[in-house]
Amino acid sequence: MTFINPKYVLVDFLRNRLTDPRARAEASRNETFNGGSTDFELAPSVGKVSCISSVSVGGVAQTKWKDYYINFQDQEVIFFSNTASGTDNVSITYKQGTSNWIYPDKARKSLSKTSFPRINVLKVAGSGKRLGQYNSDVETSGNFQIDLWIKEGQTFTISGKVYADDKLTDYLGYEITRMFRTYENDLHPALYNYLLLGSPRDIGFDKEMECFHNIVEVELKSINDGESYA
Repeated sequence: MTFINPKYVLVDFLRNRLTDPRARAEASRNETFNGGSTDFELAPSVGKVSCISSVSVGGVAQTKWKDYYINFQDQEVIFFSNTASGTDNVSITYKQGTSNWIYPDKARKSLSKTSFPRINVLKVAGSGKRLGQYNSDVETSGNFQIDLWIKEGQTFTISGKVYADDKLTDYLGYEITRMFRTYENDLHPALYNYLLLGSPRDIGFDKEMECFHNIVEVELKSINDGESYA
């Protein structure tokens, strides 16, 4: 059984759809492979794979989490079934960089100012319902918390407008809700039925982290949480 952490599904989604004000992992790279297998190990020219932008086999676009999934640890794209044989017929486009800004864990106090802005994804609650008798699938409703951290005094110009401190956390918070509203289909079939649990919420200034802090909370459903979606 394939384990796919829902937090990494969201991390990949946000890295794809949000633009880092520091452009730490926005560079795009394409690799082609011969088909006929399921596993394709990527070789970034700089740093590590940030997220998968698109995949095609024989010119036909493949659906993320349905046709293939991502092994971030080993930097692999893995198909649920064998790809068609062919020379350079598997095309994979991804973002790469030496560092990133969206992670599945909390920011640490020891991080330098250049590590911010920073976003983390946490799963904070969940419940499940079996869809039938004892051997039926379980539908899970998971609550996810997306934290935005901005160091005091950070200023960035985005689309010609200047944002700083709590104004930047507000901007990014509403960008996240817009991304979910506009591109929810990117998450299917791994996650579905997006529900915003509240508008971006001010946590205030965190003295220990020396950061402005904002939270977005969403609910998403899945089948057999964490298992293969094929």
